[in-house]
Amino acid sequence: MRNSILACVGLLAANAIAAPNNGGDPWNGWGYSGNGRCLNDDQANKVANNFASLISAYTTTLANSVLTTTVQDYSDSVIELIDGGCPSGPIALGSATFASRASFEAGQGSQPNITFNILNVWHNCESVTVRWRLPMPNPVASAAPAVQEEVTGIAVLETVWNGWRSPQQFLINMIYSEFNSGAWLYDLEVFKPANCAGARRTRSLPSYFARMK
Repeated sequence: MRNSILACVGLLAANAIAAPNNGGDPWNGWGYSGNGRCLNDDQANKVANNFASLISAYTTTLANSVLTTTVQDYSDSVIELIDGGCPSGPIALGSATFASRASFEAGQGSQPNITFNILNVWHNCESVTVRWRLPMPNPVASAAPAVQEEVTGIAVLETVWNGWRSPQQFLINMIYSEFNSGAWLYDLEVFKPANCAGARRTRSLPSYFARMK
């Protein structure tokens, strides 16, 4: 009887491993949601680190391997940098910063690499949220203030399943990212604050901010 039970358990396990999901690939022990694959912690961290590498160690090969061809990037913070803080810049707030992988590569490929520190990673089945920080947003020392302000931000990365046999099982398909663009504009010396003494700074703030002092 004991051997029969063990045999049945082994058969059920084998059938579960071989059972296809609605994407056609066999289940490999990680599980999947009703609509396809579901990110586990290791896969979510890999997606987060892929995003970090696009900022800190960019190559076109990397972008081609971790982004879908139709990836879109939405970030009013990036648009504010592109527009130099001007209200009538070349890209309207709320627009897609990059509308495809090709446009992302053209934009990011022309930027210097920046140290990118991941602070937190959260995920659900299909998206990864990354809280991150740049200790020195302007890597060009000759064009930066003596002391740079660090920039902290949040990015939400929507993914699509790419096959469990692929080295990149989840690809980034949509990016929503916001950060302290004011600090970054300061680090780029686009924005040069004045009247930084405490009392005068308080008077220049709207009343609801001044009450927070």
